[in-house]
Amino acid sequence: MINIMQLLSKEKDILPIREQYRIFDEILLDRIQNLMPRLMRECGVDMWLVICREYAEDPVFKTLTPMLVKNASRTSCFLFSLDARGNYEALSLSRPDPRLFPFYKQAYDPKQESQFEAIRRAVEERSPEHVAVNISEDCAQADGMTKYLWDQLVPVLDGKMAADDRIAIRWLETRTPKELELYPSAYRIAMDVLREAYSRDVIQPGVTTTTDVEWFIMQRINDMGLDAWFSPDVDLQRRGGSEERMSGVVIEEGDLLHTDMGLTYLGELHTDSQRLGYVLRKGETEIPAGILAGFAKGNRFQDIVRGAFQTGLTGNQIFANAVAQAKAEGLRPMLYSHPIGVYGHGAGPSIGMYDNQGFVPGHGEEIMHDDTCYALELNVTEQVPEWDSQDVCFMLEETIAFTGGETHFMDNGRRTIIAI
Repeated sequence: MINIMQLLSKEKDILPIREQYRIFDEILLDRIQNLMPRLMRECGVDMWLVICREYAEDPVFKTLTPMLVKNASRTSCFLFSLDARGNYEALSLSRPDPRLFPFYKQAYDPKQESQFEAIRRAVEERSPEHVAVNISEDCAQADGMTKYLWDQLVPVLDGKMAADDRIAIRWLETRTPKELELYPSAYRIAMDVLREAYSRDVIQPGVTTTTDVEWFIMQRINDMGLDAWFSPDVDLQRRGGSEERMSGVVIEEGDLLHTDMGLTYLGELHTDSQRLGYVLRKGETEIPAGILAGFAKGNRFQDIVRGAFQTGLTGNQIFANAVAQAKAEGLRPMLYSHPIGVYGHGAGPSIGMYDNQGFVPGHGEEIMHDDTCYALELNVTEQVPEWDSQDVCFMLEETIAFTGGETHFMDNGRRTIIAI
């Protein structure tokens, strides 16, 4: 195993690209060899088929291939089999590619048979009860089967094919111990960028706009060779303002800034975070006490939601329990947390939605599992005395891990508004 700490830059947690790819591939091998059969047993799936065509890749595809395999090759196909005796196989029914050989047993020879003949043979040899394919009403990442490929497979699989998103969702949402170990390094990179953005080196009150700060964040992420999985949002609230999220405006002293940003590192680890910054007025040395008090209520709501996380509960149950407790404590809360991992808005249970503060059908009924990660996203509204008792919305978001039945923050800055 690579000694990660020897490779990390002193300034940033960014590894050389070759090492990033090596780590991704080591994690992938562990996931395919060890995690996959465990999840198949858990889901009661004895065979899972993932098939897609170049430039119409299944969303699961990138989670099954090494980093140097960027696209499907014509038609790429992977078959995972687990029989009643516990015999597990990971097969490639794609065109032969040496990059896939460490991860899959090659089970298709184009010189001997057609690809769909190879699929038929592989399935018949293993006689599964059914072949799960990625079709899902509620989870977009588990809905990668195209109409054309479905039509091709129907006669080949002879009634065994079944739309079943359980294994895809569990595969996408579950993080291994190595992934959980590495995740905080991705988060530190994001927080370094945000802290740099929230400085007088970047923000000149009366001159700099919120849009300027958005582009600064985009540029810094690009300069590091990473990707922003969504365009950062920078907005603000100010005394006397009527909007919760003023954007495209010049930043002034006394403004409360809010930034929502996320990046991708090591090919699969997505961050999603929101932090607040206050632009000190001339002569101010501290953030107004009313703003700090409202922010502390947001931190309290974070802890309430964390306490509501429990394996076996649905996202809707966690939402209802957390919001009920928050309201009982006198808070004015909104809760809209989501799974995160190989996708920013990941597979798994939604815990409220911004535009639905109630029962969420479909993905709100997914159950929480251990070894998963979430964007703990929420807000509370509180009056700020220094702003003539104006309502201020404190929007917070942290990427957290849920493992061992407990939640873990990836950074210790969640209780701080950055003074600018």
